[in-house]
Amino acid sequence: MSDSKRFSTSRRDAVKLGLYSGLASLGAGGVSNVFAADDKLPLITKLVPSTGQKMPSVGIGTNSFALADVPNLETVLKRMNELGGTFIDAAASYKESEIAIGTALDNLKMRDKFFISTKISSGAKIMGDLGGEKSFERSLERLKTDRLDLLLVHNMLGTEELMPKMMEWKQAGKIRYLGLCTAQNSDHAQLVTYMKKYPIDFIEVNYSIANRSSDEIVLPTAMERKVAVVINQPFGGKHEENLFINNKRVLPTWAADINCSSWSEFLLKFVISHPAVTVVVPGTTRMEHMESNLHAGHGALPDAAMRKRMVDAWNT
Repeated sequence: MSDSKRFSTSRRDAVKLGLYSGLASLGAGGVSNVFAADDKLPLITKLVPSTGQKMPSVGIGTNSFALADVPNLETVLKRMNELGGTFIDAAASYKESEIAIGTALDNLKMRDKFFISTKISSGAKIMGDLGGEKSFERSLERLKTDRLDLLLVHNMLGTEELMPKMMEWKQAGKIRYLGLCTAQNSDHAQLVTYMKKYPIDFIEVNYSIANRSSDEIVLPTAMERKVAVVINQPFGGKHEENLFINNKRVLPTWAADINCSSWSEFLLKFVISHPAVTVVVPGTTRMEHMESNLHAGHGALPDAAMRKRMVDAWNT
């Protein structure tokens, strides 16, 4: 998800609205600063089913990362790590994303502090992705690392061709986990088929409070197959699908019960409270948005009754 000007303005207004409504109901001392996650709140972690590794529940998407913005990105990533975040979601096709991440982490000397995930596809050149092994080698070079924590087949393009090679790379220690990625509802049935066919550790899939299609077959299958789940598009897609566009709702006062003081936190808490979800990766390059996102990864998680209440509040 990119930080378009339209998105930034709408999100900023939504954050302010949520913060002000929370302050009005609780008093100035009752809500943590939305732009500085409360370090006193416990970090929410989930387990990777295949290994039992603990994973902080909120990471960062990077399709807007650019080489010219590296000084800012260094500040954002350093602060993200201070707030407990580790998961960086990249892709070979995200223009300068991998180069910017590799440069920033190398400058910070913090490669080992982060969990790096990237994506490749096979076949014809797609959006800058060379395809296959060449793409994988280029990703390692760009990210300035000799190993990846997670490698995903982007949009499942070339899964049949890539999966045997990815299993070899995993066996050789070049990647720790492997999996598949999509952001399209139309891919869900095929994603389930592949989960049943291959020894997959992770999937990445679209899911939000307004688009819960993944809950029909994808997330139940992931739980059944013990596959970790990364969520993209937690704020919807771009343009008219963006959940902050034309959102006139007032944040419910009871959102404070789950440590939410903004709509962004509310929407992320809903996503990460799903029992199948391991980590969510909202995309941003902005410090205030990153801190707000990471705040959602602290404190209380909604239970089933609260999740229903959240859906009802959004739908009203």
